[in-house]
Amino acid sequence: MRRLATTLTLSAWTGFTALTGLRLAQEAGMLDSLAGDGWGGLLALMPIPLEFGLLPHQALAFAAVFAALAIGFGMGIAGLNASSAAAARRAEPVAGAVLVALVALCASAALTGSPLAAVFGEGPGFLVSVAFTFGALLFDHLMEVEEDGADDATFEAILQSIRAAERRALIENQRSSTLEESDDR
Repeated sequence: MRRLATTLTLSAWTGFTALTGLRLAQEAGMLDSLAGDGWGGLLALMPIPLEFGLLPHQALAFAAVFAALAIGFGMGIAGLNASSAAAARRAEPVAGAVLVALVALCASAALTGSPLAAVFGEGPGFLVSVAFTFGALLFDHLMEVEEDGADDATFEAILQSIRAAERRALIENQRSSTLEESDDR
């Protein structure tokens, strides 16, 4: 799998945003009708309720934002693992932009004193995770090797010049050793 570090970190963010969106939709009361439709097992795994103190329409709006972020992260993962290098190059900014949008949501929630800020936890953990994700994006970008015919030709030219230098060095070494032998006689 290509771009493993980025895929792993973006998958974690996809899970975080999708689950948070589901939990907020549950707090808004939007998932109550799904309990009897086979979703009961999933809903039983989620803490009920989150008790952020959001009004139902606020919780639903934030659930939609988190769902959009989850879709954006999924698009980034799909693009980064596409078979063409051009698609992967186009997906890097998408993944970065969605991550920046998540940070902006966190910052705006924290600055306005919104109860939604509790989703991101206290302390630097969220921002450290974001930094690791950007680091993974950068690492995978730098490690991505693009095959280029000119690179192969340059490599072969360098190898030929090294071989020629070795031959010249051997010939020079042989000449100097024969000169030393003739001087010793």
